[in-house]
Amino acid sequence: MDWNDVSTERLTQAIENGRLTRRQMHQVLASVGAVSIGMAIMPKGAGAAASDHPTVFTWAGYEEEGFHAEYDAKYGEAPNFSLWGDEEEAFAKMRAGFNPDVVFPCSYKVPKWRDAGIISPIDTSRLSHWGDIIPSLKNIEGIVVDGVRWWVCQDWAQTSITYRTDLVDIEEESWGLMWDERYAGRLAMIDSLIDGVMVAAIYGGAKDPFNMTDDEVAMTRELLRKQLPLLRFYSNDMTSVQQALASGELVAAVTWNDSALLVGEQGLPVKFMKPKEGAMTWTCGLSLMSGGDPAKLDRSYDVINAYLSPETGKYEIENWGFAHANAKAFDLVSEEDLAARGFSRNPDELLASGIFQAPIGNEPVLQAMFEEVKAGF
Repeated sequence: MDWNDVSTERLTQAIENGRLTRRQMHQVLASVGAVSIGMAIMPKGAGAAASDHPTVFTWAGYEEEGFHAEYDAKYGEAPNFSLWGDEEEAFAKMRAGFNPDVVFPCSYKVPKWRDAGIISPIDTSRLSHWGDIIPSLKNIEGIVVDGVRWWVCQDWAQTSITYRTDLVDIEEESWGLMWDERYAGRLAMIDSLIDGVMVAAIYGGAKDPFNMTDDEVAMTRELLRKQLPLLRFYSNDMTSVQQALASGELVAAVTWNDSALLVGEQGLPVKFMKPKEGAMTWTCGLSLMSGGDPAKLDRSYDVINAYLSPETGKYEIENWGFAHANAKAFDLVSEEDLAARGFSRNPDELLASGIFQAPIGNEPVLQAMFEEVKAGF
């Protein structure tokens, strides 16, 4: 179906009835010229009862039924959802007065959200799956302050390069592929600080890419400037990136795990790189909103518990290609499916191999620098 030709009414019905896949959702968002459309989704068939459910403010796609089936089974309906395009947009909306109940930031944003007073502490005694969370994911930097927990990891994966093995000739896997002049005009980068600028910092050898010195910022800027004419585009729309890789328009792109899985499912020779400098490991998860409705707190914890369940983990691993925080989820997935997604029964093997994303210490400086580079300065 061409979603560009679908009426607003039909599009809304398709979303509410769960007929859009995550890939189609991104296609729709791209077709209207933005990633976020300020969308609110109520429980199926809900009228006044929708007011009884907490609102989850999250990325497009995480409203899929497979993520909250445990909640649905308990209450007979899904929670409410409001979807964002990126965390900066979400942050601005909440600072402006929007008060959901549960939010879904990635870990490197949590200190900023905590300092702004928009999230509240989490009581792990109310998390029914807490004992099954992978230990190394319980104490990520900036998540627990003075013994108070502000966030719980729900999923994780890596940022690296997805490349067509039939179209790329390399002797050693390295981030340097994104600066290889042989493939000028057939490379793509993610349009973000954390998944874009940090790639250049890591490739350039910054000691701590998330807290760079002035000299390291200058080095990173120069690498980004050299890279710019080699790129086909910067993009946050992974559907477009995957389509370009499948067609051969791109030979390599910085992506997350799921892109390699989805392109590979089309029967194309593709690989998710293990660069010698290290892939980046990202972690995203759940927090309680400080302005949430106190009357919905019990159900808000039930939402979090649903997202942390091993069954949700199985769904996410198999359908999204992302790893889950619940160790038991890996036992529910076949060895073949785990291997196809780059995982094993021991998730700590992959967790130990990457560079964990962390809060960006000089974010305003880097953001200004990045925008200047993309503008050609």
